[in-house]
Amino acid sequence: MWYVSRFIEEHNHELLLSKFVEYLRSHRKISDFEKAQLNSMRKIGIIIPKIYESFAAQVGGFNMVSFTKQDRPSKQLCDLFWSDGASQEDYRIFGDVLAFDATYGRNKYNLPVVFSGVNHHNQTCVFGAAMVSHESQESYNWVLERFLECMKGKTPNAIITNGDPAM
Repeated sequence: MWYVSRFIEEHNHELLLSKFVEYLRSHRKISDFEKAQLNSMRKIGIIIPKIYESFAAQVGGFNMVSFTKQDRPSKQLCDLFWSDGASQEDYRIFGDVLAFDATYGRNKYNLPVVFSGVNHHNQTCVFGAAMVSHESQESYNWVLERFLECMKGKTPNAIITNGDPAM
């Protein structure tokens, strides 16, 4: 079940150009050779992000455009929060302690923020994730407000952070 807190029609955009359709999940295909290559890499202990990097390098790499705040196009996505139904249910049951981690899965774009906890089997549960364009108090406030809104106002008993002053 999706939860949309706000939709602004003016921020909408045109449909995907036909030259990019092949990148949609519904149109992506992985060959038997690529499956075998992926499985071989996993068997020898290569982690998934490194496998993705390897595959990206094989097809010509990937680019990410970054802008300063002053020259950012007005329609560029800046902050995003998401949580699926299973994650929301896990939070309802196991959300007494929340780990709010801005260093989890850190990539070269410095975007991910993860909300996680631990279930009754001592396994990590991801309750939600976000991408923020700036590690600022304002961005973290926005993310936490969206998290609480998505989780129907349920607050954790304790929050663990990585000690970032903006948090």
